Amino acid sequence: MNRNSTALILVILSIGIYFTFTSGQLTQAKAIKVVNDEYLKALDNANELTKKREALLEDFKKISQEDRDNLDKMIPSSVDNIRLVIDLKDVAQSHGLTLRGIKASAPNTATQQGSTGQNTSVSRVAAATTLRTVDISTPTLDTVSVSFTVTAPYQEFIRFLQDIEANLRIMDVTRLSVSAGETGVYDFGVELKTYWLRK
Repeated sequence: MNRNSTALILVILSIGIYFTFTSGQLTQAKAIKVVNDEYLKALDNANELTKKREALLEDFKKISQEDRDNLDKMIPSSVDNIRLVIDLKDVAQSHGLTLRGIKASAPNTATQQGSTGQNTSVSRVAAATTLRTVDISTPTLDTVSVSFTVTAPYQEFIRFLQDIEANLRIMDVTRLSVSAGETGVYDFGVELKTYWLRK
């Protein structure tokens, strides 16, 4: 009888210990395993991204310097309004034209860049530690607007626009105004939009 009582007490104690202590520890262990699995998956993804980055770098190294220069001219990585104005003047001079009232303006991105400094880094670290999706910054395509007036015969102006179109740097005409003259020469008001890659 005493043996049965002892066995019953031990069974009751083991059940009590399971529900009061062991069950909680098992739940915590399962939660830790889930987090650990997510970290392992994140590490695998990081290794995969590193391999892809190295492959892309190898492909980039295969691009000739001339092609890199052409790409940088097509969509430059900085705002260089002076170079842009000089290029437009050179194209105009090749047609015997003179550009007047040239204005170039770009959106102010310094504030945007400043606002995404330390706070963004902190938020990314916090996101990484809680295994949420990390927002990796990507280059942004920004615009520069250029406006000017030019006086020219119609056909010469068309050839001027064709040369701008054939230029390596991408430019879109966003506004065009025409004032007719009595001598067959017109005053053209032109507004262009060109692009640059903010990293």
